[in-house]
Amino acid sequence: MAAQRVLIIDDDAHLRESLAEVMELEGFACFQAGNAKSGIDLAKKHKPEVVIMDIQLPDSSGFQICQELRRFSKDFILIMMTGRFLSAEEKTQGFSLGADEYLTKPFDIQELSIRIRQLLSRKGK
Repeated sequence: MAAQRVLIIDDDAHLRESLAEVMELEGFACFQAGNAKSGIDLAKKHKPEVVIMDIQLPDSSGFQICQELRRFSKDFILIMMTGRFLSAEEKTQGFSLGADEYLTKPFDIQELSIRIRQLLSRKGK
C-alpha cells in the first residue's frame, strides 16, 4: 500500500522540515511548501490525504488557502496550525471553511501523528 501523502505548508523552514522528517519516519510521504501559492500548486499536483498548514503565511491567510483548497477537494484532512491564541470567531470561521482540526504551536509531533491517524481512520482512508 502506498504511503499516505501529507502536505505541510508553513513559512518557518525549520518547523516544516522537522515536521516532515518525523512524519516520514511515521510512514507518511511528505511534500513541503513555504507559501500559499506553492502549497496550493502542490495540493493540486499530489492530492494529499492530509494538509497541515500555518494560518499566518506571508502571501495569504490560512483561511483564504483553506477556502481555495476546499474548492479543489473536500476529501483531504485539513489541520490548521497557529502560533497565537485564536478567538472563538476565528476558529468557527476556519471550521466553516473546511478545517478539521487546529493545533497551537508548539505542539508534540507524536501527538499530531496520532491525531492524523485517527482522523484518517474515521474518514476510511
